[in-house]
Amino acid sequence: MVQSSYQAASWLKSAAPAAGAVVGLPLTTSSSSRELIKTAALPGLPPISSPRQQISGVVRRSQSLVHKVASMHSGSSGRSSKTYTADLAPAAVTGDAAAAAAADATVTTSAAVGTAERRAVPADAIHMYAVVDDTVVSPYKGATWGQVINHMAQRLQWSDQRFILNVITQQQLKNDKSVREDLLQALGTTSSSSRASPMFVGIAISDPGVASYLRSATSALPTVLFWDSGEDMDRSSRVDGFAPATASPLAQMLAQYVGFSGEARSARVMKTLDSLWSRRTSDDLLFIWLVLLNEYVTPVPSVADTTKGTDLKSLYCMIKNCGQKIVDCVTDTTCKKGLDCLDGCAFNDQVCQYRCIVSYETPRFEQFALCILQLHNCRGLDAQMPTVPDPAPMTSWRGQPMTHEVAESLFIGWKEMGSQMPKGGATKPYSWLVAAGKNPAYDYFPCQHQLYSYGKGKGQMWYEPVFKAITLDGHEVWRRRRYRVRRGTTPGTFYYSVLDNGVTSNEYWRILDCAEDLTYCLFYYAGAAATAGLSYSGAVLGTADGSWPEAYTDRIHGALHTAGIEPWELSSVDNSQCVGAPL
Repeated sequence: MVQSSYQAASWLKSAAPAAGAVVGLPLTTSSSSRELIKTAALPGLPPISSPRQQISGVVRRSQSLVHKVASMHSGSSGRSSKTYTADLAPAAVTGDAAAAAAADATVTTSAAVGTAERRAVPADAIHMYAVVDDTVVSPYKGATWGQVINHMAQRLQWSDQRFILNVITQQQLKNDKSVREDLLQALGTTSSSSRASPMFVGIAISDPGVASYLRSATSALPTVLFWDSGEDMDRSSRVDGFAPATASPLAQMLAQYVGFSGEARSARVMKTLDSLWSRRTSDDLLFIWLVLLNEYVTPVPSVADTTKGTDLKSLYCMIKNCGQKIVDCVTDTTCKKGLDCLDGCAFNDQVCQYRCIVSYETPRFEQFALCILQLHNCRGLDAQMPTVPDPAPMTSWRGQPMTHEVAESLFIGWKEMGSQMPKGGATKPYSWLVAAGKNPAYDYFPCQHQLYSYGKGKGQMWYEPVFKAITLDGHEVWRRRRYRVRRGTTPGTFYYSVLDNGVTSNEYWRILDCAEDLTYCLFYYAGAAATAGLSYSGAVLGTADGSWPEAYTDRIHGALHTAGIEPWELSSVDNSQCVGAPL
């Protein structure tokens, strides 16, 4: 979460004399700092594309590092085959006709995916298009690509109602001429700029006729991406007109050596997209579209805050208020290793980020983040909790209306005797043992024990997750966090807050479902680390013994759907070796 704050810290360490001259900090001069001042070099940063970015690029990825701390919580232009000869003259569509064509194409789904659903289309909608083979099973736990990408379309609209991903199946393109004509018309509104042209993604395209049709239909689009569609199709992928696999020698040279060129920018974006694709988590898959939108169309806070550069005002804030904390961290072996580790993580790679943090936790790291992010908000960020989806908590349990007291007893779970205990049940040293959850970072770690206890005041509780972390050098260590919990207005809802490695996160939890015999409880949360620029949501399934309750699978899946979560988005937690947990 603090990757780019580290970029600032490492730069400030070398630039100490200049920093001291500006704000009077007693920092030590070094030969490396004198060289930096002389050359105005920005070590460790990727090439930047404009003088303005040279200023903000000092800590180009500051928010990425912030994001990492918060994540602890939580081609060819040839014609097509004869099959589509009549369909391959892309019409020049402009003005109202283009808008109507785009609107008509909104959400075309196959019978295999489900009933077609018309979403409200805002006047300023931003249309994107995806074609998938709905008969192909994706890497996402048995879901077809049609199911996965249609869910991405829904999640994109939760991010911003303007983001319309129109999903079409390969089968529809092959069998329905009107679908082919509609897509051609919608893609006909093109320009040389990605900002003014629709973006297209093709996944698992296998039919030769459809492949040929798509090569022609997308030939004028600057941004076209194919994955798992055969070597020829995949090699035609391009971002803002730059196709790494087929670019000319000159374009490839510009991409590699001229950091401010459009080719270099596109190459960096493509590398990021390929990295996101390869991780096979639903959040990373969603980010493919969010990154493209943020880069070429409109700011997307969840991406823009992560990649936001640091202007002079932010830099001055860091030096003035936190200069010594920065020096303390970068001169401490453990803290510096943690920051170096975070700096090496790819964009949005939460597993890597969290492993770095749990491997190198140190008070100096916490003070570093606390000062820059929480106490002084030098990044000027203010992320808000997601409000969509907004699932309702369960309203009754064991045939009785839900009350605040009953809800609190469900959190206590197996840890203490009480009215929530099933007849003949015996207490355990924990409230719940997590079997599965939707958090690619946290659910990577095994043996997640949830410990709830009552606070001194009415309606107050404490929540302490205790989990095992595998450090980067292979050691097993136990980690513990401590949240303050208070009742929400509606029974079954709760507000959480925690100071985690220097950053405060606030969360809103709901009890979605809980078995009458306490076999499991399903919790949904939405939260934000405001000054880290991070908002998030997810779910966690706690059970009595950490195993999946097979008899309740359908019921759990139904509760997940109310929160907009598909079963294939969950990660299983390894609870096979949990002996010795410090509970």
